[in-house]
Amino acid sequence: MFTKPDYPTSRKMSLKAIAASHSMRCDAKQADVMFEEFEKFLEDRATYFLGEVLPEPFVKGIQPTYLEDNSGVPVINTLSIQNMTIQIDDCRYISEEDFDALDDSRKLKIGDVLLTVDGGTSIGKPVIFDLEGDFTIDSHVVILRPKGMSPQALAYLLASPLGQVQFLKSESGASGQTTVTEDDLRRFRFPKIDSETLEKLVDTVVAGREKIKRIVGKLKTKEAKIWDEFSSCLGRAEGLGTDKGQE
Repeated sequence: MFTKPDYPTSRKMSLKAIAASHSMRCDAKQADVMFEEFEKFLEDRATYFLGEVLPEPFVKGIQPTYLEDNSGVPVINTLSIQNMTIQIDDCRYISEEDFDALDDSRKLKIGDVLLTVDGGTSIGKPVIFDLEGDFTIDSHVVILRPKGMSPQALAYLLASPLGQVQFLKSESGASGQTTVTEDDLRRFRFPKIDSETLEKLVDTVVAGREKIKRIVGKLKTKEAKIWDEFSSCLGRAEGLGTDKGQE
């Protein structure tokens, strides 16, 4: 879905098509085939805007003063959000005093949806916060708190091809320093579907990803075993570590 071609250096696009976009952007990327496919996919379907389930303002982190060691309170950043999981080892830390001084809205709660919104290819990575203890976010991550939709459904909509193509379409700024604004995110569109059906679809995706995760884990174990056997065979090879083969 939404095949991504090589970006053209130039492409013809009608003023009517440009005017149909809220952003009024007329760079060549906006005429990519995948964006045309996305619009055609939605044109015959009833849709809603993402902002309809996000009544509260987005909460964006601030740039913290980090500690040199891994003590204090972890700060979730772009690097620590990977494949819809939080990698605590990639977090940096601030002092408990700095954490206490933060506005309560920036102190993470279980069920918050975290989303990366800055940094080129790092844009558009969602994750559900489900950790115990004190955590906050840095300035490249926002907190979304949906109403009328579960955090899990929101995270999976954003991670889906329908969500990801809209991140690509909406990002703006210089190369490597791009961002997606709150206004743009609120205008993301998705097909209307009743909440019960949506939750069932999300549960199916979650179960499928868990199955894949288990399969990948087994394959990694098998690969490690293959390398161990290879090393063992080298260690048993006759003449290993001698000059016999050169005599």
